Amino acid sequence: MGNNKIEPDKRIIKAAVAAVLLALIFVAYFFDPVFYKVTDCSFKHLTGLSCPGCGLTRSFHAFANFHIAEAFGFHLIGPFILIGFLILFLKLAIEAITGRGIKAKLKPGIIQVIIIIFVIVWMGFWIIRMIGEIL
Repeated sequence: MGNNKIEPDKRIIKAAVAAVLLALIFVAYFFDPVFYKVTDCSFKHLTGLSCPGCGLTRSFHAFANFHIAEAFGFHLIGPFILIGFLILFLKLAIEAITGRGIKAKLKPGIIQVIIIIFVIVWMGFWIIRMIGEIL
């Protein structure tokens, strides 16, 4: 497998995942969760407190429609997740179309550090938001 060539069956999988991500991005753009009643959060219903994901759908929609401040107001992590979906969609779509893999040139361990920081910020945001809801 020289030159980062991707096998045909893996190209199909990459194309399918890219299509799902594109559909999610389009839903984020067109589906206004304020206009359409989104299912209530079971965690919030039981505890009265927001769960770690509360506000993500509204954040995705606001960010996809370039309402940046509003997007961060709904959920601090939402815009970053949507950007991640977009980047992953582009990577997978390019790989599926060209048949060549794209390798990120990152220092070893950087992805793990990014994931750890992401989870810490997400959980920190959730804890701070819960404290605000309790007080």
